[in-house]
Formats: sequence, C-alpha cells, structure tokens
Amino acid sequence: MATSVASKVLCSVELNKTFTHTLVNFGFDNLQNDECIEIFKDGRVFAHFIEKWISKTYPLTHVTGCKDHDFTDNNYPETLYDEKTFTKRGCYYCPSNMLGQGRVFDKDIFEKKSKKMIFCIVSNTNFPEIKVRFIEGSVLLIKYPKGKIPSKDEIEFFN
Repeated sequence: MATSVASKVLCSVELNKTFTHTLVNFGFDNLQNDECIEIFKDGRVFAHFIEKWISKTYPLTHVTGCKDHDFTDNNYPETLYDEKTFTKRGCYYCPSNMLGQGRVFDKDIFEKKSKKMIFCIVSNTNFPEIKVRFIEGSVLLIKYPKGKIPSKDEIEFFN
C-alpha cells in the first residue's frame, strides 16, 4: 500500500516513481516491427492497448467505455486513476472532451477532476520501451496548471 503524504490518498501503486518496461510481444500479422512501432507511437492507438496492459501489470481494474476515469484501485475502489500518454507533442492531462477544435477548456471542472484523480502518465516516445509514472492530480496542478506537460519536460518528469 502507498499513501500520499499531501492528501492521504490510499492506493496500491507507488506514487512519484518511474517504472520502465520494454514491451516485446507486439505486432500485427504481416506488419514489420518498425511499422508497428510507428503505429504504437500514436497516442490515440496506443491508449487502447496500454490501458488493458496497465490493468494486467499493476493492481488496477480497467473501466471500459468513455468514463471520467480509466481505472479503479483493486484494494481501494474509491481511488480513481486516469491514463494519459506522453507523446512527442507532450502530455495533455486535462479531460479529452476539453481538447480539440471547437472544444472549450473549463478550468474549474479540470481542477476539480484533477484533484480527485491519480494520473498514470505513460511515455511511448521510445516505444517499445515505455515509462510509467503514477502521480496525484493535485501535484500535477502545482507545476502544470494548464493541463499540459510540455515535451521539453519529459526527461525531467520521468527522472
């Protein structure tokens, strides 16, 4: 069991630690590895696979469908997690429905959601090596209050 010092969130994962994994069993029929790597570096594609993988690698239960969170903690079901992918463009951890053309960023809703969430930030920029870091939303808000970790901060974030 891990407990956050700041807010006493109960969780089954270690917070603020970077885990590095090298994925070896990926592919798609007759596609070459370099073609699959290129596809998996696209965060939109990667998210579908990494969410299932996380629930098999860490003590979390995947929540299917478009909910306001991706996982619950196996030991503390009231603890919610949201996976966000760090790509070559950085990492947006604000709600997906606030990103994109025609969508509106609502700072109050964003902050409220972030404060009750643990984020699972996954970097796929060096796929098939990935980095995984669990961090409280309240901690992210202090350094990245606009919901984006810029690509220039990737090394610092995962160190």
